[in-house]
This record gives sequence, structure tokens and C-alpha cells, in this order.
Amino acid sequence: MAEKKSKTIDVWIVESNTVYKEVPFTVVADWTQQGRLLEDDNVRQSGTEKWHRLGKVPAFAAYLPRVDPMRAEDQAEALEPVEVDFAWHRRPADEDDDVDMIPLIDISLVLLIFFMMTSTVVIASSNILVPDTEHGTMLSAPGVFWIGIDKGKDDPVYSIGEGDKAAAAEDSKLDEKGVLQRLDARLKDLQEPVEVRVTAHRDLPFDVVKRMTVALAPYQQKRKISFVRAEVSEKQP
Repeated sequence: MAEKKSKTIDVWIVESNTVYKEVPFTVVADWTQQGRLLEDDNVRQSGTEKWHRLGKVPAFAAYLPRVDPMRAEDQAEALEPVEVDFAWHRRPADEDDDVDMIPLIDISLVLLIFFMMTSTVVIASSNILVPDTEHGTMLSAPGVFWIGIDKGKDDPVYSIGEGDKAAAAEDSKLDEKGVLQRLDARLKDLQEPVEVRVTAHRDLPFDVVKRMTVALAPYQQKRKISFVRAEVSEKQP
């Protein structure tokens, strides 16, 4: 039967043995798409006598609902787990992308303080009473910068010198900021990193020495200072 959408269609629903005459083509197409008409139902062009099976008419076959070939019709089969040939595994790098550096920094600081506090330096020009220690290591004084921290009336008094020379008048009786400025001036024209000793009075709180050590850390990062050591005195037996 040729497709002529401008003409009406007679529809014969086999199950209920009901015939609808002169139904527009678009209505028959909607019924087919909605499932109201099945493949076994018959249609014919109005005014003709021969019926045609709906599933055999190309004009309506395209509107028939199609069963998905991959659809699981059985409920038990549909609920079964799906098995695949691969499994997801996390890469080891995903677990620890960042390394915690805090413990390493803590250990480095402890070792730095340990070596600082167990080094003995002879400095002829300093009158500061440094802490006593046993079995210290003797370090050579010439060519080494030293920063003195003595007890003052209210705040610590800072000074700076080199080797076994006494501090100049302008390099003594400074505050912490002033002694760092003097150190900047001395390191400005040097090409190689130098060693710096911190000579602190034994009665000063450890926080004073620690604060100075922290202030010198940027110089070590810029490779202006190779070592920072704290001066102590060999304890007499």
C-alpha cells in the first residue's frame, strides 16, 4: 500500500475486533508510537477493501516500539553484578604527593643548636663571660666575624668584630638591628661565605641567642655565611 498521508486510514484492532474508519494518518502514527496498535493489527486506505498487517506497512513500521536487544528481560538477570576485565588501582604517588618537611626541619635545628653549643673559640678581644663546657672543639679565630651580646642595664648590648680584634667604637654598644646593619656592610664586598660566631653572656636567656641565630639564617640561605657557631669557654677541671 502506497503511503499517502493526505488520505485517511481505516484501522482494525484485532484483539478487540474493533474497526475505526477514516482516521487521519498522523493519528494512526501516534497510536502506533504509543503502543495502542500492535504489529498484528490491520490497516487499509479508506475506500479500499484489502487489509494490510500493520507491521508490514513501511509507513507505520517505523513507529512501532522496538525491543532493546541488550535489555535484560529477566529481573534476576538484571540485578546480577556486572563483571569487567579490569579494576581501578590507586597509584602509589597519589597517596603521598607531598613530603612533610617539618620533622626534618626540627631535627636540623636541634643538631644546629647542639654543634653551636659544643664549640669552643678563643677570642682575645672579648670580655664577655660565655657559658662553660667540657670537651669543646678549638676553632681558629682569624678571618672569622663575631657578634657579641653582653648584658646591659635593661636590654642586651650588641657589638661586632673580626678575628681577634676588638670591636671599633662605632661597632660597639649597638642594638640587634644596628649590629645586623653593620654585618650587612661587612659582608657586602665579600665574595666567599664567612663563619660567624655568636659570643653571648652566660646569664642571658637562651632566647636572645636563638633570636640572633634566626636573624642570621637568611644570610646562610644567600650563601653569605657558611657557619653560625656559639662561643663557649672550656671548663677548667
